[in-house]
Amino acid sequence: MRHSGIFIRYFVLMICFLAASAAIAQASTLSIYAAASSPAASPDPIDYQPMILLAVGIISVLAMIIGLKLNAFLALILSALLVSLLIGFTGDQSAGSRMDAVTTAFGGSAKSIGIVIAMAAIIGKCMLDSGAADRIVRSAINLTGEKNATFGLLTSSFVLAVPVFFDTVFYLLVPLARSLYRRTNKNYLRYLMAIATGGAITHTLVPPTPGPLLVSAILGVDIGMMMLVGTLVAIPTAIVGILFSFWIDNRNPVVMRPLGTNENKHKPLKPDQLPSLWISLLPVLLPVVLIGAGTLTTTIADREDRAALVQSDIRDYNQLAETLATAQPNTPAAQILASDKLNEEERVRLTKAPSTDNAKADIVELLNQVLLDKDLYNEKAFLGVPLSNVAKDKISANQLRMKPVDRRRMNRALLEDAYPDVIAKHTWASSARNIASALSLWSNPDFALMLAAICAMLTLKYVRDLSWRTLSSDVEEALMSGGVIILITAAGGAFGAMLTQTNISDAIQSAFQNQGGSGIALIVLGWTISSVLRVAQGSSTVAMIIAAGMMSAIIGDQKPDYNMVYLATAIGSGSLFGSWMNDSGFWVFTKMGGLTESESLRSWSPLLTILSLAGLIVTIALSQILPLRGTM
Repeated sequence: MRHSGIFIRYFVLMICFLAASAAIAQASTLSIYAAASSPAASPDPIDYQPMILLAVGIISVLAMIIGLKLNAFLALILSALLVSLLIGFTGDQSAGSRMDAVTTAFGGSAKSIGIVIAMAAIIGKCMLDSGAADRIVRSAINLTGEKNATFGLLTSSFVLAVPVFFDTVFYLLVPLARSLYRRTNKNYLRYLMAIATGGAITHTLVPPTPGPLLVSAILGVDIGMMMLVGTLVAIPTAIVGILFSFWIDNRNPVVMRPLGTNENKHKPLKPDQLPSLWISLLPVLLPVVLIGAGTLTTTIADREDRAALVQSDIRDYNQLAETLATAQPNTPAAQILASDKLNEEERVRLTKAPSTDNAKADIVELLNQVLLDKDLYNEKAFLGVPLSNVAKDKISANQLRMKPVDRRRMNRALLEDAYPDVIAKHTWASSARNIASALSLWSNPDFALMLAAICAMLTLKYVRDLSWRTLSSDVEEALMSGGVIILITAAGGAFGAMLTQTNISDAIQSAFQNQGGSGIALIVLGWTISSVLRVAQGSSTVAMIIAAGMMSAIIGDQKPDYNMVYLATAIGSGSLFGSWMNDSGFWVFTKMGGLTESESLRSWSPLLTILSLAGLIVTIALSQILPLRGTM
């Protein structure tokens, strides 16, 4: 009965939230049109089919996992297949192709998290069995005291999640939470939630993680400003989160469970047998340092923006103007003029040959705007153009998550290939870029965690004086538990991908179309769009990117009476709302922490919802107290 109550509460909450948001948006649209002084076209009707498919997906996965107690992997795959087949029936696609869509999405998810989770499982087991986690915990308690251990985990995850992805930080710190519980025999859920709080909030608010980085680019916010204000919003929000963690741990305490059948087969070590602190820290610090170094050098290299045009890059301004003035449909020139980065007056200016340096600078500035257009490439328009390897590689990359500097490089390469007599080839390599490239292998999360796993394995071998065969047996046990987590997490990714393929994002965008407002209303609207997208399709990064694009179109040329960075932090906060079983983070928290699905629905899901609401409130307060007008 208790589990069915949880199921009913969360299902009703999600459905009501989605329905209420759509209703508010529709009512708001109708009121805007009713109040208009001149006739206007009616807003496009909302397509409710994606929302129905979303409801079916929610019902099926929760019913199978919580109602029928079915294994999470099977429930997620079956729910993904159900949603995929329904998409096929409504879109006249074969059942076989829809099964292929599920397996492709599953493979894509497994590719992105498989090695990371496998290495993290090895690191976690080896750190626990070698006493490395115990050594770190003992040192931390000596430094902060047992009562402040929770805040130590919070601070660690808060800082580490700035240069490193949330899931990686969680994998690395979970062994410390488990070791802390072994010493204190209490507050296990609080320790896990402290890690989740710090990591989740900076992951969505502080660059250079992809979500806030891309949002700042879309909204035209300086990265430094985003880092500063994102941190200012994140700190009080994290405090709210940790207070909730204390409350929920007291209300619903969770006992730590073994992640494998033989987790405790090694006898505890005496204090003088434990490895040194620095050796113990190596599996944690090594990947953080390597990944952080790669992030830093790549960020520095990206700031150079070497694909941006300068005046000398245009070989013949007259020929450029003539090419654009005589542009035929479905040509690269037509794509330039059709770019939504330009208004009509700017399009006319591009077709006029400049006669002064100032006029040439203006042309270059307009073209640089066009180079950031995500829709510049069109297969028909560039048909017959021999594309360079750079252009081909970028075209095949994930367009939604592409950084602005890479977008500009792709579009610059396309125009260089189309008009080699007009636009000069650019040089991408620089000393900063060469350093970033040299670190690309070492800073790759898969490779960095492999090195950390090797360090953890060697520490276990020499501290315990194990044979290679025994060490191999321990590693195999870790991989068996990690394999289950990989399957479930990848299945969750496939389920989320199928929900995305219902075109739920387009339906939500339709619900919020023609919305206006100013001041605080824009901040609330940005948060609402992001949160609805998050609940619907699971990925916080995707929710942030789509919401930022929608808000950029809604705002247009408006100038809010506060810095746009607050709209960015509102969108980032919204992307935390309502995390549930279509979010890979839910399964990382659940399975790496050794929790049940219902325990995560009572802890992880409410925590991220509270963080989301707290982030919105702090954003609104800061936008009024410290509006930062006149700054980028």
